[in-house]
Amino acid sequence: MDRRTFAGLAASSLVCSPGLISAQQPRHVTIIGAGAAGLTAAYHLTRTGVQVHILEASPSWGGRLKRLTGFADVPLDLGAEWIHDDPKILGRILDQGETDLGVATINYQPQTYQFWNNGKLKNFNALRHGYEEVKFFDTTWYGFFETFVLPAVREKIAVGAAVSQISKQGSRVSVRLTDGRTLDTDKVLVTVPLSVLQRDQIAFQDGLAPHSLNALQDIGFGSGFKVFLKFSERFYPDILFEGSRASVLANTWSEKIYYDAAFGKPTSQNILGLFTVSDEPLGRVSLDDGALLQDVLAELTEIFGSVVREAFFDGVVQNWSRERHIMGSYSMENYGNDDIIEILAPVKGRVFFAGEALGQDDQSTVQGAAFSAKRAVEQMTVA
Repeated sequence: MDRRTFAGLAASSLVCSPGLISAQQPRHVTIIGAGAAGLTAAYHLTRTGVQVHILEASPSWGGRLKRLTGFADVPLDLGAEWIHDDPKILGRILDQGETDLGVATINYQPQTYQFWNNGKLKNFNALRHGYEEVKFFDTTWYGFFETFVLPAVREKIAVGAAVSQISKQGSRVSVRLTDGRTLDTDKVLVTVPLSVLQRDQIAFQDGLAPHSLNALQDIGFGSGFKVFLKFSERFYPDILFEGSRASVLANTWSEKIYYDAAFGKPTSQNILGLFTVSDEPLGRVSLDDGALLQDVLAELTEIFGSVVREAFFDGVVQNWSRERHIMGSYSMENYGNDDIIEILAPVKGRVFFAGEALGQDDQSTVQGAAFSAKRAVEQMTVA
């Protein structure tokens, strides 16, 4: 659904099949944001007969889910990539039980490690015994949602629909877009990145604001970007860290990892990935994509020598800090006294919140966003 079809949302929001909805459920829910949380919530609400509309500010669905195709002969995740859990959580996201839904995954256990520190490159392969995760084999997080979730909600998404204000409209809620259009709804689920709320890009009127918007400033939202580079030969290990072993292995939110993005995947191509996030501003995120790519190549050349330039084919940059409706990576440490679950608690049974920042034990992950959406659905069907 594009902007042209959005004009019919207000009228269609009044049409629903009463026989499908219990007395406790809303008839119509407007979801702000078509990322992992928004799509998951829409999927579950739709299954119970609730009419749903999803307003997405950017030109496409996905949020911090984004797939790179045509660069390599396997799809790559420009956004969320690692599963960070047993693949059976895929079934839990969809209420299908403990199952991987037949999705092929790999046991991601890199074998070769190097550290670049003080101008020296050193091996430290002992780490292969201490690190293991799960990744997709021949698809992506974006592909998972495209296959299992999108078919049920695709026609409910309006892209290019940025929300500027949420206010009361009698017993209902009025959602105003930046272009002046409005939509009345029973309940609103806000799933935008934490950065959007921290910058007051959505105004909450008539007492519908969260518990303490000011307290949201105490929650860190990191800078971040990813880079993929294709080479004619492989000269790098499975994992390359920058810094001392102590600094790299320290318990911190900041990460900078070069990694073999083709590891365990059905390809013979040489694809090197760079994943960088930080709880402090990153100087590189201010660069345009071309300059950032050249800066990364210069760094790799310093580490590995002339083979970098000689073997380089192509590169792609995804600078999440420069994405207008994202402005960073994901939520990080809480520096304040208020828990984010309390800050973003439901407001007057009308406004609800979900997203990776509310993922609790799964904070900053895709499943964290999805599980927070499922909890929000449960809240709004009894509120």
